[in-house]
Amino acid sequence: MGNMDMGNNKNMDMGNKDMGNMDMGNSSGSADPVSVVASNWKWELSKTEFKVGETVTFSIESKEGVHGFAINGTDINETIAPGETKTVTWTPDKAGEYTLACSVACGTGHNDMVQKIMVTQ
Repeated sequence: MGNMDMGNNKNMDMGNKDMGNMDMGNSSGSADPVSVVASNWKWELSKTEFKVGETVTFSIESKEGVHGFAINGTDINETIAPGETKTVTWTPDKAGEYTLACSVACGTGHNDMVQKIMVTQ
């Protein structure tokens, strides 16, 4: 296509056309990272609803204790210790309800350490 000389033309007439709404956000198709904080015996997520095909990046940290970040029906299973921050990326390929659970026996409240995650079309 070569180079195009725009000269000193600083104004471009767009013919008063409605260009619609254009999202100039992240062009990779992924949203901002989802903050995940594990503590004794609960999860805190900044977001729990996602769309099929949407790339989700979880930024995971533990306030107390060693925990396992595992999502049922996936191969995601990441161990996180206090003071660490780990990143896990997931692109859900089907709609439904998923369960985030701790996969490390973390104490008496371990079985309560679950969080529902919804994926929609």
